[in-house]
Amino acid sequence: MSRVTRRDHRPSTSLRQFLSRQGAASSAEFDQRLKSVGAVNLERLTLRVVFTGHRNQTVNIVNIEPEIVERGAPWSGTLFSVPSQAGSPTMKMMFDLDRPRPVARKARFDEEEGRITPGGPFFGEQTITLKDTGQQVVVVRAVTARHYVAFRLKATYMLGDRTRSITIDDHGKPFQVTAISGGSDRLKDAKYHRVFALESNFSLCQTVPVTTSACEYQGS
Repeated sequence: MSRVTRRDHRPSTSLRQFLSRQGAASSAEFDQRLKSVGAVNLERLTLRVVFTGHRNQTVNIVNIEPEIVERGAPWSGTLFSVPSQAGSPTMKMMFDLDRPRPVARKARFDEEEGRITPGGPFFGEQTITLKDTGQQVVVVRAVTARHYVAFRLKATYMLGDRTRSITIDDHGKPFQVTAISGGSDRLKDAKYHRVFALESNFSLCQTVPVTTSACEYQGS
């Protein structure tokens, strides 16, 4: 749920009012508001990909791989810090975007630690099969601990004896995710120009630089 902008972003009065409202971080409007100012996911991005068959013959998806559009230093602008959930047992596929050529791996849910870890190659022993009008839902987690990464997904499939592919993106734009800034994997040691932290009532209040302006609108 945490989001980061590339450069220092000073939220407008309207956005500050929204962030300071009780329950802002859990509202349906939260994600769209932050996307509108260019903020991207921190450390991990979860995608729900729905494949639907529209052929009168079986389609076998034999590979899904990220196509890296851009990889660079982690973004260090404005952080909207909302601690995210690690995932759930329904997670199926995982990509480590820090690897030169990320491979689709099985996502394993560690119940003791409550987090998702990579397993063996996802397509090493299986394909995703689509019958005519059938659907398959794949829940994908993409992670990075070192970089900012922009990417699209390329799905390769077999239609009879022909190999084809399709590109999956975010409404014409690449998916984006960034690692924690400052060379640390701990958020408390990270370096950002501006930070809005989650409050107990699921509002967000600016903590860096120190100010009360983000919280003046509580209850409005």
